[in-house]
Amino acid sequence: MTDLTRRDLLKLAGSAVGAAAVLPLTNVPRVYAAELESVNIPPAGLPLPERPYKRPALVDEHYLKSGNALISPPTPLGRVATWSVEIRQESKGGAKLVRTARRDQVLRLYKQGMGEALMPHNATWYETDDGYTYSSWVQPVEDVKNPPEPERAAEKFWGEITVPFSDSRVTPDPKARAGMRLYYTGVFRVIGAERGKDGQWWYRLQDGYGWGPGPYVSAAHVRRIDPSEMTPISPDAKNKRIEVNLKEQTITAYENDLPILTSRVASGYGSFRTPSGTHTVLFKNPTSRMTGGSGDGFYDLPGVPFPTYITWRGVAIHGAYWHNDFGRPRSHGCLNVPAPVARWFWRWTTPSAPYEAAIYYTPKDVKATVVKVF
Repeated sequence: MTDLTRRDLLKLAGSAVGAAAVLPLTNVPRVYAAELESVNIPPAGLPLPERPYKRPALVDEHYLKSGNALISPPTPLGRVATWSVEIRQESKGGAKLVRTARRDQVLRLYKQGMGEALMPHNATWYETDDGYTYSSWVQPVEDVKNPPEPERAAEKFWGEITVPFSDSRVTPDPKARAGMRLYYTGVFRVIGAERGKDGQWWYRLQDGYGWGPGPYVSAAHVRRIDPSEMTPISPDAKNKRIEVNLKEQTITAYENDLPILTSRVASGYGSFRTPSGTHTVLFKNPTSRMTGGSGDGFYDLPGVPFPTYITWRGVAIHGAYWHNDFGRPRSHGCLNVPAPVARWFWRWTTPSAPYEAAIYYTPKDVKATVVKVF
C-alpha cells in the first residue's frame, strides 16, 4: 500500500470511471490505495454495496483491521474539540481516570483501536501519552508549517489551516489583539501578505471570516490550495446523485446507479432534523462562516470547509472540524462530513464552480446533482 496525499486521493478518485471509496468513522486525511478484487469490508453500522467491483478501490487502513488490535491513528496528533475529555487507563468508560484534558489541548496519538462504545455508533479509542481517550471528541490533526508564498497573495488564493489551531490577529503582530481562533482544515481566502513586527510573513484573510478584509494569520499556518485541487471530478459522468440515509447516518454518491463513495455523516438533530425529500445543489462555497443558535447552543464557526447547499434555508453538505463524531445526528440541520469528503462532494457535484468564486449559484440551464434524503 502507498501513502497518498489529499491531492493524490482526489486525482485518483477523479480518474477513469471513479473509484469505489469507503471513508471511515474518524476524520482521516490519509487514505490508502489497493488493487482489490472486490470491496467487501463491512464495518459495523456502515453498510456497503453488495455487488463486487473489479477495479481500483480506495480503502482506509482502519477498515483493513479487525478485532481489538491497535493500529496507527489517522494523524499523529489530536485536538480536544469539546469542553474536555477524560483520559483513562483502559479504553472503557469505567476505567480509572488518569486526568482530564481541556478544550484545544493537543494530544499525541500513538494507536487507535476498539474499546467500549460509549455511544452505539462508535467504539474507537485513541492511545495517548497518559492512557486512552474516546475518539468522538478528539479531532485528528497535524502540525504542518508551510513556506510563505507572499508573491501569490495578490492572486487571492484559497488557503487551508494545517496546524491544530491558529489565533488570528487584528494586525500582523503576534502581540496584537487576538481575533477568532482558526482550526485545522478550516478554509479561508488569502487576499494579501505583510511582513509582521516579528519579521515573519502574515496573510490577511477574507472569505470564511467575513465579506470584507479581515484579520491576519501566520503564513506558516496556511497551505495554499492549488486550483488543481478544486477541479471537477468525473465532469462527464451522467446521472449523478447523492443518497443520505438518516437511519444509518451515511451519505453515498452514485454515478449511473453505481455507488462510488460512501462516508459516515452527522445529520440534523431533534427540531433541527435534516429535511427529508428530494433536493438539488443550489449553490456552493469553498468556505463559509456559519453562525446560529442561542444561549448555550450558540455557535460561530469560521472557515467551514467546502459547503454544498441543498436548501435555501442553509442546509449543506460540509466539513466539520469541531467534532469527530460522525455516525449520529448532532448538527443544526446540515450534513457534517470529514473535511476531505466535503471537498470531494464540492468537486464532484454539479454545477462545477470556478476556483475564484466565493459563491457559485446553479445556472438556470445546468442540471444540478440530485440529493435524496430519507
